[in-house]
Formats: sequence, structure tokens, C-alpha cells
Amino acid sequence: MCDRPWETMTDADFEAMLARSVPDVPPEEIVAEVTPWRRAMNRILFGMALCAITLNFWCLNYILPAIGTVLLLLGFRALRQENRWLGGCFAITVVRAAYFFMTLILNTTILQSAVFTPAVTTALTAGNAVLLLALYFCFWRGLLAVQAKAGLPAQAGGALALIVWYALVCVLAAVQYGGWVVPITMLIGYGFILRSLCRLSGALDEAGYAIAPGPVRVTDRCIVLVIAAVLGIGCTLGYLFGGSYPMDWQPVDTSEQAQTETIRQQLLGLGFPEDVLNDLTPEDIAACDGALRVVTKTEDYPVNDGRTVSYKESDGEGGVVSVLDTVYDVRELRLTSVGVQLPGAQETWRVFHHFLWTTDPGFYGTEVLQIWSADQNTPDGWRFAGDVTGRVLYDRGGQTFAAPYASLGARTFTANTVLWGEQTNTDLFAAFSLPRHGEHCRGYVAYSTTEARDGYILSSGVYYTHQQSWLQYPVVTAMEKRLTTTWGDSDAFRTVQDVLQFDPVDEAAEAPPQ
Repeated sequence: MCDRPWETMTDADFEAMLARSVPDVPPEEIVAEVTPWRRAMNRILFGMALCAITLNFWCLNYILPAIGTVLLLLGFRALRQENRWLGGCFAITVVRAAYFFMTLILNTTILQSAVFTPAVTTALTAGNAVLLLALYFCFWRGLLAVQAKAGLPAQAGGALALIVWYALVCVLAAVQYGGWVVPITMLIGYGFILRSLCRLSGALDEAGYAIAPGPVRVTDRCIVLVIAAVLGIGCTLGYLFGGSYPMDWQPVDTSEQAQTETIRQQLLGLGFPEDVLNDLTPEDIAACDGALRVVTKTEDYPVNDGRTVSYKESDGEGGVVSVLDTVYDVRELRLTSVGVQLPGAQETWRVFHHFLWTTDPGFYGTEVLQIWSADQNTPDGWRFAGDVTGRVLYDRGGQTFAAPYASLGARTFTANTVLWGEQTNTDLFAAFSLPRHGEHCRGYVAYSTTEARDGYILSSGVYYTHQQSWLQYPVVTAMEKRLTTTWGDSDAFRTVQDVLQFDPVDEAAEAPPQ
């Protein structure tokens, strides 16, 4: 600072003093505030890296791209007015972000499977690929324009390589390439491309002083908070209201049973369980008119983890061994299977699979009954005769309510099995949701089967898949779970299985004496 009194300082002396007091290079944080270039490019490149990473655990395949999309939004937002190409990058990123965040919210509902049909998914995938190629093209041209403005040689090979790289990714996806060598090579190449773009960004730091930041009416922090709030509220509402099938519950008319009282008494006399019979529609009871005999099986199953107990027992050689066992104090699910032989020249059976929740396990979303019909178990011995019927019921306040299944019918699917890998089957599925505050929740599915050849047992299996938790992402229904894998439980679902199996000519299957 000049030692001369202020009164005697000339204008030239004052300017010289100011020049000496200001450093040649402004502090880093000041540079970041003056030009958006460095911060914006760092966000863009880091966002691209996160969007390209796929880690299929802990939901990182959704979390990392979500963070990357936000970074791309903020980065291109800062540079949107520098040139029309970077402005195009921002517009494309806004469109892709809206679609991506909408998908994240929709994944908390069971509507995703209805919305994202195979045709829609194919169209959206193709559209996203086109948008991403357009984004990389605009990014390349935008960098060339910035270089020209800065007086630097127009070369942005890294951005051009990014276009080529993604085009190759699209080709590999189209041909369904299943190897590892090419993807690993391309992943390494992607790293080199990002490194090249980082170097280009560093070379343009000085040119960044000339970049005009777009007008900021809303801060970056505010945008991030708004996106987080929308995702949080949207996902919460999705879990609360989008996880169950809409069921058409109607009060049951108690007088409907009187229409088939004669047939009811006949079935009861043959050993048909009364509690199951009370849940049948008049049409299903009438279908059993003239029944010849009835075969039944009832068993209670647990849908809880039970408790572990330990005890000592003899090893048979004079020693003692410790044994750990699982004890179930409560068995919540009762499965009852009933076979009714119908009159006619050809042996035909009407098979009923009934379920009853003896205690409320908590209903969080969707349930499904999967029927492995007799013709599937022994295709040489039995033929499917169709006529699939059924309904779901519950009690509340002394009134019984019933509803048709959300979906009921045969589905052909390919699922993973524990022993034989992928298997294609055609089974009956009854998908439904139960009320959270109903009592004695129950239901049944019925079908008919006709004997194709003598000498075969009748075997009809039932799988009940119960959703025991809402905590899953993305949300899948119980039926979707069974359509993709036929073994193993998960945190969200538990499956119980039972089978009605008997020999129609066996003495044990004979009707009781009249």
C-alpha cells in the first residue's frame, strides 16, 4: 500500500495501488462463481459415468442413474444459453429425466406391468436410444462451438467417440450379444472417452471465462430439493395406494344357498366339507349335481418363520446329540382340496382348491393361487375339461363379502426351476388382493378334468403365494413372482404348496355307504 497521504494521491497512484492489491489469479471458488464451465462440465461427465454404471444390488441400478440424471440436468442447465447445441442437450435431458423419474415412481405400483407392455417397452427403449444419440451429437457440436468461440482448434474426438460407442451398444443390444469380452472392452473404452472429455474440459477452463451463464431464477439446491420431494411423495403414494388390485367386493346374498339345498345335502352326505361348501357359488354347487363320490384333504400351513428349539436325543449308539428344530406355534393358512366325481359315461372329476386364513397375517398387496392341474401332472392320464371358476370372500361386521378374482385363467410361462433350469408350463392362475381389515379371508378355484386313460392317479397341486411385506423395489405382483421363478421365497413373498392326490379306483376313494 502506498505510504503517501490520501490527500496527495493522484488517480494513477490509486490505480497502481489497486493493481498491486489484487492477485494475478483469482481464488478457485471465485472462478467457479464467475464461470459455470468447470463445475458444469464436471457434473456432466460425472453424470454420464453414473448413468452408464449398472450394479444390480441394493437398488444401485436405480439410485446411481437417478443421481447421474440430476447431475446432467444441473450441468446442461448452466450451459444452456452458451450455444444452441448445448441448449438442445438441456432440452433432451429434461425429457429423459421426466421419463426416468416417472418410471421410478411407477415402479412402486403394480401398474407398471399394465403400462409397460412389451410393445410400449420396445417403443420407449427405441425412443430413449434415439434421444441419447441426439444428446451425444448435440454435446459434440456444442463442444466444437465452444472451442471456436475460445479461439482453440475445433477438435472434440472424445465426444465423437461417445456417439460411436453408444451406437455400438445399441447394435449389441439389438443382436442380444451374450458374451463378456466385448462389453468389458467397451466399458474400458468408455473410461478412456470420459478421460478424454475431462482433458478437453481442462483445456477449455480459460475459455470458460467467456461463457455466459444462463439466468438463474431457481437455485440448483432448490431444483434438487423439488426433485427429491416429487420422488419421495410419488413413491410414498405409490406404495400406499398402488400396490393392490381393485376388487369388486359385494355383499353375499345368504338366500342364494337355498336354491341348491338338495344338491348341498347330497354333497354333505358324501363328505364334502361344509365350510368349503358354504363358500361356493350356486353355479358351482349345481355343477356337482348327481355327484358319485367325494375325496378331500385339509392341512394347515405356517407362513411365519417359527421359532428354533434345541433338545438332546440319543444317537442310537449310546451317545447323545444336540438337535435344532423349527417349531410353528401358529399355522395361519388352511388349504383344503376336494375332488367330486361327476356322473357320465366318461369319468370326470370336479376339483376344488380352497384356502382360508385362520389368523390375519397382514395383507400388503397381492396374492395368487397357482393350480397345477391334473392334466399337467399326468398328461397321459387326464385331460383338462375347462370350466374354471372361483371367487374370494371375507367377513366384516357379521356380513360376508365376495368378489371375482382380479384375473383367473390359464397362463403359459417360462420360469426358472431349481432342478431343471428354465421350464415352460401352462398353469391356472387366480390373482387377487385381500382387504387389510377383513376377517376369515378365503377363496377357492375349481376346474374339471376328464380321464384320458385308465390306470393313472389324479394329482392336482396348488401353490399359494402370499405377499408378506410391502418393501420391494420395483414392485412385482405375487403372480409375476411365480411367472418368473417357481422356487424359493423372498423378503416380500412366501409360497405354500399342497397337493390332492388319489387313485380313482382305490378303495380309499370310494364313496361312503349310503
